[in-house]
Amino acid sequence: MSLAAFDSALLFRIHGLFSSPLLDRIMVFITRLGDLGLIWLLLAAVLLLRPATRRTGAAVLLAMALGLLFGNGLLKNLIARPRPYAADPSILLLIPPSREAFSFPSGHTLHAFAAACSVGLAGHRRLFCFALPLAALIGFSRIYLMMHYPLDVFAGALLGFCAAAAARRLLPVLEAVLSRRGGD
Repeated sequence: MSLAAFDSALLFRIHGLFSSPLLDRIMVFITRLGDLGLIWLLLAAVLLLRPATRRTGAAVLLAMALGLLFGNGLLKNLIARPRPYAADPSILLLIPPSREAFSFPSGHTLHAFAAACSVGLAGHRRLFCFALPLAALIGFSRIYLMMHYPLDVFAGALLGFCAAAAARRLLPVLEAVLSRRGGD
């Protein structure tokens, strides 16, 4: 069995195991929380308002920007994997199809994990204990709603972590560059 066939079989297995009218409503709500990364942008805005968490808010924004650039901008178009509902017209969706045609990696999951992991890497344990489960639920909702294959979600989570780690390393460099420019 090929990886794509395994991924597709796993998608249908997960959907079959968990599908229920109550979860349908819950998963639509959860996936909507991740639309356009708005909940994570709101989190970044709140963090930016407080001097004690301003750097973390900047890290969240930078990680999400890196995810957008490399995940949604580069990888989605380079790999060009069709979404499950495009590959299998028998899939009935609970939400309207996404505007973008490609599936790999999951942008919802990538941005959720970029933000959650940025918070975690900054040492905000309480906030991380809220953000990480929400990120995982958003990722799961993408599989449940058959908008993404499990591998798309796994890759999105991994790339989100990598974006957060890269943002953590890049932020001091950007701050140093900006402080030098401000002094000119």
